[in-house]
Amino acid sequence: MPNPQSEKAASARSPRPARRHRGGRGTALTAALAAALLALTPMGAAQADPQEPPSPTALPDDFLAPFDCDQQWEANTRRDHSPRPAVDFQRPDALGENARASAGGTVSTVDFAEGSYGNYVEIDHAGGYSTLYAHLDSVDVAAGDDVSQGDVIGAVGNTGGSFGAHLHFEQKLDGDPVRVVLDGQEMEYYTEGDDPLVTSTNCGDGDPPDPEPAPTRLAYTGPESVSNGSAAELSATLTEEGGDPVADRTVAFTLGTADHEQTCEGTTNTDGTATCTIDAVDQPLTDDATVPLTAGFAGGDDFASAEASAEIVVTRATELAYTGPESVSNGSAPELTATLTEEGGDPVADRTVAFTLGTADHEQTCEGTTNTDGTATCTIDAVDQPLTDDATVPLTARFEGSTAFEPSEASSELRLQYVTGRSYGIKADVPVLGLPVSIDPTPDTGEVRTARAETVGPQCAQNVSALVLSANTLCTEVAAQTGPSAATSTASVEEASIGLPGLPVVGLSGVRSTSTSTCDDQSGSVDMELTVAGTPVDVGDTPNLEVDLGAAGTKLVVNEQVREDGRLTVNALHLTAPGGVDVVVASSTSAARNCG
Repeated sequence: MPNPQSEKAASARSPRPARRHRGGRGTALTAALAAALLALTPMGAAQADPQEPPSPTALPDDFLAPFDCDQQWEANTRRDHSPRPAVDFQRPDALGENARASAGGTVSTVDFAEGSYGNYVEIDHAGGYSTLYAHLDSVDVAAGDDVSQGDVIGAVGNTGGSFGAHLHFEQKLDGDPVRVVLDGQEMEYYTEGDDPLVTSTNCGDGDPPDPEPAPTRLAYTGPESVSNGSAAELSATLTEEGGDPVADRTVAFTLGTADHEQTCEGTTNTDGTATCTIDAVDQPLTDDATVPLTAGFAGGDDFASAEASAEIVVTRATELAYTGPESVSNGSAPELTATLTEEGGDPVADRTVAFTLGTADHEQTCEGTTNTDGTATCTIDAVDQPLTDDATVPLTARFEGSTAFEPSEASSELRLQYVTGRSYGIKADVPVLGLPVSIDPTPDTGEVRTARAETVGPQCAQNVSALVLSANTLCTEVAAQTGPSAATSTASVEEASIGLPGLPVVGLSGVRSTSTSTCDDQSGSVDMELTVAGTPVDVGDTPNLEVDLGAAGTKLVVNEQVREDGRLTVNALHLTAPGGVDVVVASSTSAARNCG
């Protein structure tokens, strides 16, 4: 058995100060490292004059250098080495190199010696010989294993009392260390100058076979679908069989087959992922809308080849255009339409398009299926939308996409039809006489704006009296309808009298004005009986009829109809006179908005 304590003092110091080899080679270990190791030499070791270690009684021919075929290592021997005949094999890249069986035999010991050998293996051979391999980074055999010459027993390391990666190697005969013999030649010991270089012939029969490349796995990790005409970023991940990523390797991607093949290449990153981009996908549309994709790693000396495949869905871009009405009316049943085409403009048939009118709590929906022209049609049974400040309603048409076609959407702001109206019984400004008269519109519906069917009024006032004029039983009303939109404003006065100084008295009875507006037409009318100075005047149904009162600058208009900014205002009577006199009896106004 080895003596770990003596090895702690000597083998731990195996690397020596750097110096020139014969043939001009330089050692990998620095003088600073060697000095640190030398500091661990037991007191008095340098002054000792130990006896020369024994040579084997016979020189065995079957021991070979314990490292890879054709590798060259520096053989470091020292008089203060423990045990003295041991050899430290070292080279600049020693860490992780293979430690190989010097000869065939049976593993007798696999152990770890703290502060000394570290991980070490001992092998028993024929004829009472054994070999020991110390400071291993890892061990690949177990006690009792039979090994052949050249089998890897572990990796060169820096464990235990080592101060630099190297292989501590011993040969023993009947348990006692002897001078190392390799290739039938006894090692050169205690050289004054450069350490000898040993080239391994541990090659088996002829040149050693190339190591089998490590198995790999390739997994496609890119998109499951791509779009014709668009760029596609493909990716795949390359790993060793155990799952560790394999970096800096080329992965080739092929999308499609035959004349439609599109290719790109990527290099794996530290995560083992290779990425590349096909600038513009151009694949035929198949029955199932898929094309094959393959990703391949060609392999090499160190890693075996691998391949991954997938069926990628190839979709076509689509465009959806809203083609329905630009305005709708509450209560109506509009027919909404949209046309679906693919990127080249060809219609896409037999696909569902969903329409949504309004938002949140006011959403109204319907669905249609595209015909051979790509047009989908559906009907909202009865529009029911709130009137906003801008009198619009959002509409969205959406195609959700399918296996072969990408989704698309169209939106529009539809105008919501609405109506306005106002009516009042009497309004007067008479800034004359000692006590000027001013009557605000009475009774007054105020400005009505609505997109729903509703009626404002009737609002009535029994009597209005102010010196030069009087009126009784005055009523006003605005009635709105939907689907189609319509507004009718009315104002009525049972009796009225206007008696201005210098003018004949004007009398009215049974007065009624009406203003009606739809999206197609506007109309107005007036009914009343008119007297001037007690004499009846036939007003007929002529709009804007002027009645002469015989006074300069005075104007009396019956059935006055004024159209302005889409509104129709109908005044049953409108009297103006010098000095700012302005009297209106029974006024009604209506308008229909967002038509067409």
